[in-house]
Amino acid sequence: MRCFRGVVPALALTLAVSVLGVGCGSSSTSSKTPLLVASIASRTGSAAPYGVSQQNGTALAVSELANGSIDLRAYDDLSDVQTGTAEMKKAISDGVQVVLGPTLSPVAAAADPIAQSAGVPVLGVTNATLDMATIGNLIWRVSLSENAMVSASVKYAASKKSVKSAVLIWEPADGYSTGSAESFRSAAKANGITITGEQKYVDGVTTASSIAATASSGSPDAIFFALRSAVAGDFLVATATSKAVRVGGNGFNSAAVLKSSGAAADGLIVSGSWNINTSNANSKKFVDSYTKANNAAPDAFAAQGYAAIQVLLVAMKKAKTTSSADIQAALSKIGTVETVLGAFGYDSNHEPTYAAAVQVVQGGVFTLVS
Repeated sequence: MRCFRGVVPALALTLAVSVLGVGCGSSSTSSKTPLLVASIASRTGSAAPYGVSQQNGTALAVSELANGSIDLRAYDDLSDVQTGTAEMKKAISDGVQVVLGPTLSPVAAAADPIAQSAGVPVLGVTNATLDMATIGNLIWRVSLSENAMVSASVKYAASKKSVKSAVLIWEPADGYSTGSAESFRSAAKANGITITGEQKYVDGVTTASSIAATASSGSPDAIFFALRSAVAGDFLVATATSKAVRVGGNGFNSAAVLKSSGAAADGLIVSGSWNINTSNANSKKFVDSYTKANNAAPDAFAAQGYAAIQVLLVAMKKAKTTSSADIQAALSKIGTVETVLGAFGYDSNHEPTYAAAVQVVQGGVFTLVS
């Protein structure tokens, strides 16, 4: 078995199985049997920009913090429901005691019930639209929900940009988009904003430019985007000259989206679980170490992956064993954990309680405004 010391190279996570910090012969490594953890993420496919960051953040946390107490196995769900369920079954058959992931909410919705049935806790690192409570008591969210992030963005638009009316653009065929659209409707109602119309994007049938023109024709105060990242850049370019305030769901919270849209993204309001300028000491240290390890700055998905390990390590300490049942019981007793995302805790629905990072894109950068 190959031993990786210090920061784990990103290349190691392209393997079907990555083993970290076990049997390395270090006097500082724990002699106890490590917790077997599966990291199921989209290293390829449409969600790769999220999944690669997710697993790199998780691997970094294990190498820096776990001291040999976690044996991390990496799986690629290919951004696909069928593959995600197959990888979940494989992870369970491999004997994992905790699962992190899968990346996309529709994939997790299909795969997580397998872990629930097997009695294995799941930490949803990047699942924003997934309704965790409907799957079962073993499912816990690390990222903020789409409801929490969209609510923060819409509240900012209403209070700081005086938004009173909006048009909603969403994609009925996409599971993330439909969930995000519902979050926008609820947030608009809560903040006294009238959605004057809804435009539906159908891949291969409608175009971003035609939908953008229709959405802007009624001169709404804002355009709400409940769209996946793959088409987000097209819509930002198509609405670049609009006078409307543009607010995106979590699909727009990606460096890849900013890169594909260029200057057209400026002014976009989008919230996330984390921003690189978050002031807490945990976050600043993480930014430095991640950048050195990967030759690139981290995004929110990397931070969520790192935080998942921080939360899990506290649960492990409380559980005192590596059994799935004991880890599950301990997750409900973690109290407040200081993480890269801030002071992290869970409510009774297994939702995290930290505050959303409200961002405005300025000069091609997610700028923290609240």
